[in-house]
Formats: sequence, C-alpha cells, structure tokens
Amino acid sequence: MPALKMSRLLGCWTLVLLSIAPVWAQGPQNPGLVYLQTIPVPGWKATGTPGNANVDLMGYNPVTRIMYLADRTNHGVDVIDTHTNSVVGLIPVPGIGSCTGCPNVPLVAIDLQQLVVSDGLSSVYVWDLRAPQPSQPDQYTFPTTMGTNTDALEYDPINQTIYVVTDNPPEYLIGISLPLKKVVSQTPLPVSADLIKFNPIDGKIYIAAEDAEGGNAGAGVYAYDPETDAVRLVSRIGPPCPGHGIDIDPISNIAVVGCFGGVGDNGDIAVDLSNGALLTTFTDVGGTDTVVFNPNNRRFYAAAGLNTATTSGCPKGTGPFTPILGVMNASGPPRDRVRLDGVVCTGPGHIAGVDPITNFVYVPVSQYPADPNSSTTGQNGVLVFWDSSPLAQAAVTEAEAKLAPLGGNAASATVDLTLHRRRMSVRSLLTGVTGHIAWLVIPTTVGNELVPCTLKTSTGGTGCSGDLVGDPLVGSIVTLSVDSIAVARGLITRSPRDVR
Repeated sequence: MPALKMSRLLGCWTLVLLSIAPVWAQGPQNPGLVYLQTIPVPGWKATGTPGNANVDLMGYNPVTRIMYLADRTNHGVDVIDTHTNSVVGLIPVPGIGSCTGCPNVPLVAIDLQQLVVSDGLSSVYVWDLRAPQPSQPDQYTFPTTMGTNTDALEYDPINQTIYVVTDNPPEYLIGISLPLKKVVSQTPLPVSADLIKFNPIDGKIYIAAEDAEGGNAGAGVYAYDPETDAVRLVSRIGPPCPGHGIDIDPISNIAVVGCFGGVGDNGDIAVDLSNGALLTTFTDVGGTDTVVFNPNNRRFYAAAGLNTATTSGCPKGTGPFTPILGVMNASGPPRDRVRLDGVVCTGPGHIAGVDPITNFVYVPVSQYPADPNSSTTGQNGVLVFWDSSPLAQAAVTEAEAKLAPLGGNAASATVDLTLHRRRMSVRSLLTGVTGHIAWLVIPTTVGNELVPCTLKTSTGGTGCSGDLVGDPLVGSIVTLSVDSIAVARGLITRSPRDVR
C-alpha cells in the first residue's frame, strides 16, 4: 500500500508469549478467537521506537505452510513458519534500502510455487520457490508513463497472470504472465485503486477503489475482465466509503470492502457482486485497510487499525483510533447477507493474514494491548489467534461438477472429486476441447487450486487428474481453462455417494 496516500499503520514485533492454556482474546464482542502468542521479528526494537513496525500485506502458501509478511523495517519479506509460529528467514527485496514505504505486497501463485512481491516503487519481483536457494528473482520494471508505487497484487489462475496496480497517477492495472515471463496487458484505471481480488465465480478481478485524487467521488468496486481487457464500475460506495481492502466469498459471490478516509466514522461494507447491491454496512468496524477471507470457515477478517467506532469496548491507542479486528461471517442464513460475528481488541496495525488449514489469524501490531497513555508499554509483534468457530462445511468424501460451455465453444466436462486416503483426488473427462494446454481451477478450503489436463487433439477429448491440498468448496464454481481462456464452468455439488 502507499506509504503516504492513506498509508498503512506501523506494526512492530519482539517478545513471544506462549500460553499453557488458550487465552480468550480481549473484547466484549469476541467472536471465538483465542489469543495464542506474539511472534517476534529479528531486527525490530521495543514498542514506541521510531522507525520500527512498518509493514504491509501478508501472503500465504498452503503447500509449504509459510506466511510471508512485507517488512518495510527490514526492507524485505519475513518468512513465518505457521507450524511453529516463528520467523525463519528474511528475503531481501532488491533496490529498496532507502525506501520507507517498501515493499508492499507478497503473494504466492500456488500452482507455480512462485512468490511475487511489489516493491512500492516501479517494479515487481518474482522468486521461484522450487529453485535451490538462494535464487535470483525475475524483475519487471515499468515506466513512469504507467504510474509509480507498484502496490496491490493478485493472481488469476485461469490465465496464470499476476495483476499489479500502480497507485500514483496515471494509475494502471498491469498483467504479467508468469509462464511467459512478460508483460501481457497494460490497462488504464479510471480512479486510484487500493487492493484487488480474483473471483473464481466469473473469472474477473475486483478492484477496491479509493479515488484519492478525485475526492473519493469515484470510490467504489470495479471489475476487470481479462478476456476483454475492460474495466467497469460494479458498485458506487463513495463518498463516504473509499475502498481499501477487499476479499470475496466464492460461494455467495459477496465481497467485504474495508473503508477508510471518507466523511465521518465509516463502516466497512458488504457488496453483492452479481448486481452491485450494498448489502450491509458494518458501523462497528471502520478504518480498515486489509480484509482477508478464510474459505474453510467462510469468515472475513477486517484489520481495522484506524477504527474510530467506540462500540467495541476495546482500549484506544495514544491517538484517536481504537484498533480492532472485525470478524464477519458469510456461512449462515440468509444466503445473501454477511453478518458481524464480533470483534477482538488488537493494537496499532492495519494488516491481517490467515492460515485456512489451522484457522490461525495473524495480526501485526506495534503494541499489544493498546494503551491510550503510552506507546511504549506492552509488546509488539505478530499476534496469533486461533479461530475456534465451526467449519463452514462438513468434510467432503465425494463431490462432482458438470461443466457447461461458455460463449460459442463446445467444451463440456464432468469432474469427480473423491477422498483417497488423506488427499482429495480429482478426475475429469472433457469433450469438445481443442487447444495446446488446459487445466481446471477449483476453489477449495485453502484457496484456488489447479489440476492439470492432458489434451488429445486428435479426438477432441481431454483428461484431467491430480490431487488437492484442501477440500472442494461445495457451492462454488469449477472453471476449465484452455490456452488461458475460460471455456466451461460448473457448480460443485456433493455426490449422492458422499458419506458424512
């Protein structure tokens, strides 16, 4: 995120606190989060020390169970092992030693096992996580005619392209093909944007726009279609709600957008992406930078470090803000609504990350607990909470999807997903498909996973097989991608043979 324009709060880290028994997180509206510990980060000093605790987003790799944190204090990316909840390394980002607002976003392309980082200047770096260490990253540098401050990142698994936002004028959304190792699209944005998110339901990239240069008048949720290279407004949410964080429930097609910087005390909002309707305003949770979604329990976590609502009962910091983590639930009735389950007290900070395998939630803070009288008390670090709420779906033993063609093509498919020992095995038979390379994109309880296909161009048939890390999300959508174009989609349902 930008260092000056709606800058993210500073977050810091030192002392570890491990409890013999779980400690319920602070807050009268606690939604079932249990505080476990605070993770220290090497190179960070005591609470209140100037120049420390400057962080940006977190990115998670479910294959290795590693969480990555953009650490602006150490000018690199912290590597956090979620098995042990400890920092096990630092990946330096080239060329940002004198930059106070760098780096910005770390993101993992799960299928390719590549780590992508925007440097907050004019470049994007890509590391191959499968290469012998240390490896040299690929670097993509953009001219100032496409803006500066490379910021938000998102991965489109349908075309295996990373999209990056430049956050200073002229704002662009730039596509980088990871397999081809080249820039494949350069799309002007109508407003300044913050974070972005891929939606497996329709294959579009959704953009939380703040419109900082336009007085927030154009703030809203926009959709980018990679196939047409077009941007359209989905929902006007500002003023008074400049969009910052965004994440999407891939079953209900609802996004939660974090808001900050408008008129008055603004709450985060829920938006129906199918029609742009504003569903809910969370007046108890505002001043949010990042929002992350856990597909395993279908909960959103809003890092509200700039929150000014006074309804939580949590302590303020030394400034005007009452930092909290808002927890919104998309799994209960009615289907078209998202409810606020509650909040927990955190500390000055603006970032959250989630491990959907253990349901651990990570919140970097500069002080915990917050203290209205002093910035030097307590601890700094990455807070670790365990979300004790029930999972959103029972374990899947067998599921299926029938894929229907998109557009004018003739592709169709049946997809069978069966639990085999400890892995979910995927087998698919496709017909009417021609091309060079194909794969299935399947939303699961750990993210969007890919299953490769083998094309048989002489017969037009295609076979796909592979294993998933997570369980398929029943009620979400499987997409067949052929030559990086979505050609068929279908709903995931439980098989009649499914035993629960």
